[in-house]
Amino acid sequence: MILAQARHLLAEVLHPLSYEQFFQEVVSRRPLLLPADTALPARHLLGPDPKALLLSHFAQYAATLTCHIRQMQAPPPKPRAVPDAAAFAALLTEYHANDYTVRFPDVTNVTPELAALNRALTLLFGNPASTVLFWSLTGAEAPVHDDEVDVIAIQLVGTKRWFISDEPPKLPNKWKALGASVPPLGAHSVYDVKPGDLLYLPRGCTHTVQSTGESLHISIGFVPVTIREAISSALDYMADFEKPLRANLTGRADALSHGQLLDVAGAQMRAGLERLLQLCQQPGFVEAALAHRQARMLLELPKLPKPTAAMPPLSRDSLVQHTPLAIGQVNVLAHILDFRFPGDQLLVHPAVADSMEFIRQTPQFAVKDIPGPIGDDVRLVLVEKLLHSGFLQLG
Repeated sequence: MILAQARHLLAEVLHPLSYEQFFQEVVSRRPLLLPADTALPARHLLGPDPKALLLSHFAQYAATLTCHIRQMQAPPPKPRAVPDAAAFAALLTEYHANDYTVRFPDVTNVTPELAALNRALTLLFGNPASTVLFWSLTGAEAPVHDDEVDVIAIQLVGTKRWFISDEPPKLPNKWKALGASVPPLGAHSVYDVKPGDLLYLPRGCTHTVQSTGESLHISIGFVPVTIREAISSALDYMADFEKPLRANLTGRADALSHGQLLDVAGAQMRAGLERLLQLCQQPGFVEAALAHRQARMLLELPKLPKPTAAMPPLSRDSLVQHTPLAIGQVNVLAHILDFRFPGDQLLVHPAVADSMEFIRQTPQFAVKDIPGPIGDDVRLVLVEKLLHSGFLQLG
């Protein structure tokens, strides 16, 4: 997947709102409801029968379920492995009988279409996107809460009513701040959603929901790269080549636990920040630090599925293409080229930089099309390695 493909996927889901409007006027600024359009198959991300699809995945989800409720009347059932779809349906009924909303904690890859949208959001926002699903019956309510991630919620089945605070989004960190609690809902707006509707919520929007019918919806969560994260990435990049940053704080490893040498710690921190500021003013450092952050993010993603069937012989005329979830990054160092892609890397000679950039940016090509000062033998080796790694597949 390349950037243009990711933009296209998201634009299809956002229609009739334009891609530019979404990023310029909406993201991290305000909630937005985009009602369903009958010509929007891009939002049918779990197919024509989401309930049947989920029940068919009983082995994957039954033992991992979680739940929530506004006010508990009875303890929830325990998630557990079940032998078949019918037993899974019975387990869900146990939750629903006491007004619990059932949460499927990770449906990111339950269909190729949903997996592709999550990967597109990962590429566009620079951080991993993932999806959870909520299944509830009429009258089920959630506690008032806010999320530490931006959310694109798409209603799949039934109807739901959202109550969203009119206060500006708080844009919280991923961790719980000291003394933090969820504020009361206060002045709020009401959003009624039906199948196919899309609702966007910035992180830190206090809200609650009520099912006005049997309801299934997905929540796709992501966090754009923040200024804090960018500054942290610069510090992390500097730490790769500034050994003093990797030394023990104060020089004595137990000083903090005893509340000692805090003046030394402060001096070391100030010196590190002063050095970081110096480096950030040097040409190319910020760009390199952000590329380093992206490379780490790619390596932390789940590995791409690898081929299980035997690979036929390749020739210079063989046609290959990116696998659906393949995204990559070319990092050229003085002595090596580090090609990063989900969960993996390929280390090759820097002389093939143009070749690797072509492979990264070209969704489909013939082996002979790969540019660069290399022979067909090298082209075939590069393609073969990327086929076996799951980045490429035969066209």
